[in-house]
Amino acid sequence: MAEGSQFIASEYALYKILSLIEKFEPKTILEAGVGIGTISDSILRTHYSSNLKVYGTESNAFCLEQLPLNMGEKYNSLHLYPDIQSLPEELKFDFIIIDGKEEALASLKKNMKNRCIIVIEGDRRDQTEIITNLFSHSKFVHSITSKRNNIYSNRPKYNFQGGLKIIFTNPDLKQKVEWLKLKMASKIHFQLRKFI
Repeated sequence: MAEGSQFIASEYALYKILSLIEKFEPKTILEAGVGIGTISDSILRTHYSSNLKVYGTESNAFCLEQLPLNMGEKYNSLHLYPDIQSLPEELKFDFIIIDGKEEALASLKKNMKNRCIIVIEGDRRDQTEIITNLFSHSKFVHSITSKRNNIYSNRPKYNFQGGLKIIFTNPDLKQKVEWLKLKMASKIHFQLRKFI
């Protein structure tokens, strides 16, 4: 197991993030808390990445050391800043992934486009509350799966794959339809977990 990999996003979270990016075709993406690079690297290796600008924040010395090693040549495509406050105000994101502890989440509002989608990886209730309180008309869903971890996962095989929180900050019709589909899918998966 690679050092630091115990903290990477689950297979399900990666799949959902990539499918949302493919569906909504954002042009500028921010990963707040890049860690060792799993999510940003996965995004930059997709077939649609040529149309994307991927930004990230990270200040942890271990992670900063691991990023170029883990991402290889894709590391040069990641625009990295130490924290949210360091982001230039003119940078506007239409897709934001929160994957680490960030103290200044509320300040992200100035860097969001009107229909920004925010994905919070893992169970970060406090961060979810901050974001949903910023946007009174937002639509929120906790997306989960009834699949257990795969045999190659670095997590216990009997545990369910981790979920993620998806917030459509100012949803248009397409985003509202997706929110409703995700809400229904999560309800089904939640019910299935009781019987698995």
